[in-house]
Amino acid sequence: MKIINGFKICGYEDEIALSGITAIFPKKGNIASVYVAGGSPGTRDTEVIDLERRENHEVNAIAIVGRSMYGLRAVEGIVESLRKDGVGFKVNDNIIVPIVPAAVIFDFYYNDILPDESWGIKCYKNMGDEVIIGDHWAGKGATVGKLMGIKYMMKSGQGFYKESIGNVEIGVLSVVNSIGEVVNEKNEIIAGVKVKDKIMPFNEIIKNKLLKKSYINTTVSIVMTNVKATPEQVKLFAKSAYIGLSRRIRPFSLSLDGDIVFAVTTNEVEEDLDLIRGAIEDIASKSVLSIWGL
Repeated sequence: MKIINGFKICGYEDEIALSGITAIFPKKGNIASVYVAGGSPGTRDTEVIDLERRENHEVNAIAIVGRSMYGLRAVEGIVESLRKDGVGFKVNDNIIVPIVPAAVIFDFYYNDILPDESWGIKCYKNMGDEVIIGDHWAGKGATVGKLMGIKYMMKSGQGFYKESIGNVEIGVLSVVNSIGEVVNEKNEIIAGVKVKDKIMPFNEIIKNKLLKKSYINTTVSIVMTNVKATPEQVKLFAKSAYIGLSRRIRPFSLSLDGDIVFAVTTNEVEEDLDLIRGAIEDIASKSVLSIWGL
């Protein structure tokens, strides 16, 4: 599926590590913000685009990557590639500093192979406008249903969904690596804690005190649009997406989850922002379901 206009995307996955990286690149003049919801985030440069920091909220890329905090090594490959192309915040006319907020997921389930800068460099060379859905790129190692430990988890991945409202385009990319289960629009569990070929509902696990503390959970989403908005309003877009994610994932954003939503707009088209926020909520919800072909 193609990403929305005004954005490029790239991805890379390591078949031995069973992990990867996804990065999006909005065109110049964009405005970005972030909503950090989980209790244990793994990030870089999120403060730069949070509110009450500075006036300029433009980014050069936003990345999602596996391998927990070690994944930020891969993001350096994106940063270096942008620098070599002369893209970034210019300091003293001779130093270029690319602004690349990023968030990680924990996917050390099958091996302890660490990433390096080459992951980001290979990702950057793969830049285009096609989004791959499923267990690819940053979603390569993603899983769901870890409320009773990784023994009972199920495979997840990377999802994407987009819609247009008049001249406004909205797309949401989501990498779902949650502790909780995923439900469809009929409230039926489609992935979660699998015990003896049956999925055990999370409320039974909670009621019977079978929950195991887990450090290996995070859902990261990126909202992309072209609607005109202020940084404060863009942060509200991220919050609306978070509400949409919470429709599909339960439970969500516990103390050891690193759940984060980025939002970025190319800031071009006037539209009622309540209408846009309502649409984002629904599109984010559908981005989760797209992983399972729904």
